[in-house]
Amino acid sequence: MEMLSSKQKTAIIIAGVIVVGIFIFYMSTKTKESDYSTINEITEQETEEVEEETEEKEVPKEIVVHITGAVQNEGIVKLKEGSRIIDAVEAAGGMTSDANLKMINLAYAIRDGQKIYIPRVSDLEEGVEISGDTGIYGTMDTEMQIDSNANTKININTANKNQLTSITGIGESTANKIIQYREKNGKFKNIEEIKNVSGIGELKYNNIKDYICV
Repeated sequence: MEMLSSKQKTAIIIAGVIVVGIFIFYMSTKTKESDYSTINEITEQETEEVEEETEEKEVPKEIVVHITGAVQNEGIVKLKEGSRIIDAVEAAGGMTSDANLKMINLAYAIRDGQKIYIPRVSDLEEGVEISGDTGIYGTMDTEMQIDSNANTKININTANKNQLTSITGIGESTANKIIQYREKNGKFKNIEEIKNVSGIGELKYNNIKDYICV
């Protein structure tokens, strides 16, 4: 076997170096492409997550309130968080012709779980007592205490069934019992006497005592 000349050896070495260089370059390019692909996937994923979070933040929260009184459709209405009484009125089909706007603040901001009573013109004649301008007339949720600037109380000696049921915890059945009691026994002498009405025990009395008067 003939020995390779020094020129041939040199040529083989050079060729080998070139092949190794090409291989290293090829692998380096593949690695960079893989890295870029991974970075792009991460970036796209983060972008999608940010977009989803933004969409979630942009969706307004929903609140539920109970509206009664001088509106077309009394009952439960769903509104966007930050809504006003006027929004609840519109959701209930608008006011009736006997609504008393002098006794309601339509711009009052409402909260989830509140009960709102839209007063009628006849309410003053029937003895319902109200002062202040909040317009949360008959709202008796436990989280919102009526303050001294917006004191709202229902006169249990003169209130009709709708006014009595505007108090949270007093349903139609209990309201009818209150009316029947005073028709039979005369006017309540004090608010504690309401405990004599069937269905109103100590617990229920404690829940409503701050919102009734005689």
